[in-house]
Formats: sequence, structure tokens, C-alpha cells
Amino acid sequence: MKIALLNPPYPYKVVREGRCQHETAIWDSIYPPLSLATLASFLREEHAVILIDAIAEGLAPEAVLGRLSEFRPDLVIASISTPTVNEDLKVLQQVKARIGCRTAAFGVHATYFAQDLIRETDLDFVFLNDPEFAALHLASGASGPVPGAVYRDKGGAVRVPPPQDKDLHFKVPAWDLVDLSRYKIPIKRKSYVLVSTARGCPFNCTFCVVPYYSGRKVRFREVEEVMDELRAVSRYVDQVFFHTDLFTFRKDYVMRLCREMIRQGLRLEWICNSRVDTFDREMADLMKKSGCWMVSFGIESGSQEILDRCDKKITLEQSRRAVAVARQAGLISIGHFVLGFPGETRETLRQTIHFSREVNPDFVEFYIATPFPGSRLFESMKTELPQDWRKIRYDYDPYRYPFDLAKARRRAYLGFYLRPAKMASYLRLFGLKKIFGLGLSAVRFLYSFAGRK
Repeated sequence: MKIALLNPPYPYKVVREGRCQHETAIWDSIYPPLSLATLASFLREEHAVILIDAIAEGLAPEAVLGRLSEFRPDLVIASISTPTVNEDLKVLQQVKARIGCRTAAFGVHATYFAQDLIRETDLDFVFLNDPEFAALHLASGASGPVPGAVYRDKGGAVRVPPPQDKDLHFKVPAWDLVDLSRYKIPIKRKSYVLVSTARGCPFNCTFCVVPYYSGRKVRFREVEEVMDELRAVSRYVDQVFFHTDLFTFRKDYVMRLCREMIRQGLRLEWICNSRVDTFDREMADLMKKSGCWMVSFGIESGSQEILDRCDKKITLEQSRRAVAVARQAGLISIGHFVLGFPGETRETLRQTIHFSREVNPDFVEFYIATPFPGSRLFESMKTELPQDWRKIRYDYDPYRYPFDLAKARRRAYLGFYLRPAKMASYLRLFGLKKIFGLGLSAVRFLYSFAGRK
């Protein structure tokens, strides 16, 4: 079989990877297509496979169609997302009309609306949750039900649940099919790859799609298997982003992985995400020693009332402590804050903006609370959303508050980054040469606030 794996084109740079479905933010950084490269590593054992990342390559729909016409695939598998779904479906419709092949889609949005997509579009398959199982079954040519997929059969939509108790035994992603020079890690602007150590998160924050898409049971890969992958990717890059739903969930796992990286002398630098309540000094010191240089925290709000409302199950003091520990260990920190959670007021907005400056991570990102399909937030308000809900993205405000969230977001960014002390800290941390590049990315991002509606 000839199979094309596609990250569809879009007018702006976007990220479609697991729970992440957004336009590039202040880093102006796109992610290497981990899910597609993982699929490719399995499928190419028995099939001819190409991978087209139209976002990284800057391809327009017609250019994508031209590449696919040359390859003449039997099957096109595409990653789609909520903010881009209308354009994604148009491209897949054009693929089917031009080439006549079967088409399949996967991702959080695809999983949530699988049966609607089969009924309302000409997609042949929608993969549910982890896409590997359905893709492998479909490519095998086996007849009968396709586990982990919704598909068209005799005019109706047939849904077959994914396999239960799925183990994570992955091959090294097929990064040789990808031009990694197109992907630059934030700040250092060096080529990098994503590596996943686990899927799932036991927490149940109201705004997060991970419990729905990846499950609340954390499925860890064996440390030895991750090390095999790290040794393999070190042939291509020296930068890694551990793209795990909650990298620091199990301290013993993180410590074992870090010790193995040190013992085996891997010269990789890496970054990861963390909750503020699953991070301590012992872990931070060993992470730093093994090559970690940046850690990202979901701080979310400066109001304890709002944190409790969204079921985050952290405290403001834990956020203060985590950022301080990262700084003491010599790690760069990023704090992620969300504006507009249900119950937000002018006072809680003020508290969050003030708290971002008080805690003072090295970098921050601000988002508008987004009711992505698959999240509890979406379930609680989906009947109130207007008909154009498919425009949902991190600068979309569906709440009808008596204040302007987009303006508050601009104010939060400018107030954080334009402080003289903060700018001076960047000069000390990065030097004048890197500051210029970072500044250009930030200016483009902030300018986009005014340029897009």
C-alpha cells in the first residue's frame, strides 16, 4: 500500500500534536510532527510511506495536492485540530476529489466528533484516541471491523472502540522522513525532536483534553525503550522536548531516566513540562545535571478561587515554590497562565496578572480559557456556544464577560515583558545576539493580536 501522512496546510503557523492545537505563540515555534513520524515508523515496514508537513514546509493546498498526485497514495492519514478543522476538511475533500484515495483523520477533535465527521463529510475513517492501532489494522488489509476507528459501512457510521490496556511500545519515529532543520527549539533556535515518555494524566482539570483523549491512567514507556530512542535521535539533533502530558508525574521514573542519561553520556539538552506540585529540588538538580535547561509550569491563575473552580488542585504557594526551585537549580522557567475561566472577574484577572510578575518565571505565556471539545469546560458550556464554535482557539472569547479578555491578555503580555528589570535579566541570561532574535519573534506575536480577529 502507498500511504501519505499529512499535517495539512493552514494560512498561519499552527501546532497539531496531541493535546496541543494552537497557533504559534510568542516563540514562533512549530513542533516536529511526532504522531506522524511515529505512524511512519510502523507503517513503512511493509508499505511505501511519505510524510508531508505542510506547516513546516509552508505549502499551500495546491502544492500539497501536487505532491500527493505525484505519489498517488492509496490512503492519506491527516492530523486535524479544532481551530483548523474547516480548512483541514476542505483539503481532505480536495485530496479525495483529485486523487480518489481513501482518507482518514485523527486527533482530539477527530475523536470527539468522529461519527459526525463520517456522517457529514466524505472521510472514510476517523481514528479514535491513539491512532497507531487503527492505522496498522487498516494498512494490514485485514477485513472486518477496524478497532479504534469510526468508518462508513453501508451508508452508516460504524464505531469500534480502541483496544483496552494498550501498552506503549514504540519504534523510533521516522525522523529521516522529516527535514528537521525546519523546526527550532525555543530560545536556542536549534533543531530538535519531540520524545514522549508516557501518555495520559491522572488529574482532571476542567479545561484540559488529555483525560478524554489519552486517558487518566498514565501509560509509561520503559526507561530502556526511551533510552534507545534518545540514542537514535542523537544522530540527528542535540535538543529534545519531552512532549509528555505530565513528564514529572512520577519522581522515581524521572530520576531513573536522568541517571541513565548521565551514565550513558548522552550529550543531549532537553526541556519538559511539569505541574508545580510534582517538582522538587532533588529532581530539579538531577534534571539539570542530565541536560535539562528549561521547564514549563501550568500555573494558570493568580486566584486560588479560580484554581479551585477549574479543579487544578494546586496552590499559589506551590507555584511560587516551583519557580523558585527551578531558578535555584539553574533552570529557565516558563509559566503558563489562563484568563477567562468561568467565574473570572476584573479582580481575579488583576490577581493573575499581578501574580505572574510576583512569581516572575523567566518567560510567560497567556491564553484565553478555551472550551476545546473533549474538555469538561466544553461539556459545561457547549449549548451556549455560538454556531461558529469551530473558530475556537486561544484568542477566542465566548464568555460574554463585561470586560475584554483579549485586551487583558495584551496588557498582561506587555506588562510582564516590558519591565526594565525583566529586559535586563534577558541581556544577562542570553546576551545581545540572542535577544535580538527573541525580540523579533515577540514583536511579530504581539502585532498579530491587532492583525487577526
